[in-house]
Amino acid sequence: MSEVSTSPVAAVHLEKTAFHEERKAGSFMIGDVDSDGETSFWYCCPCPCGRIGLLNVGKNFKPADGPSWEWNGSLDAPTLMPSVHHVGHWHGWLQDGVWKSC
Repeated sequence: MSEVSTSPVAAVHLEKTAFHEERKAGSFMIGDVDSDGETSFWYCCPCPCGRIGLLNVGKNFKPADGPSWEWNGSLDAPTLMPSVHHVGHWHGWLQDGVWKSC
């Protein structure tokens, strides 16, 4: 984990094209919500590696199937529960729109 950032990183919501083109550390985009209220939370790792991760999230609930996270539904100040582990690069929390390392 040589590129790990220990400084807080702002979580910035981007639309699909900008998200994939910019690969800005800590940026995220949201997929379409399915009939169960679950969606995809795509994020660019908060460390400067530029790698993209995908989380299965529920808006104000934690989906039961597989690894999943509860998302507060905010695009301006997102919070995820539990912590996010981008294996080999970064581990921490997304709270009130800020990625914070453990």
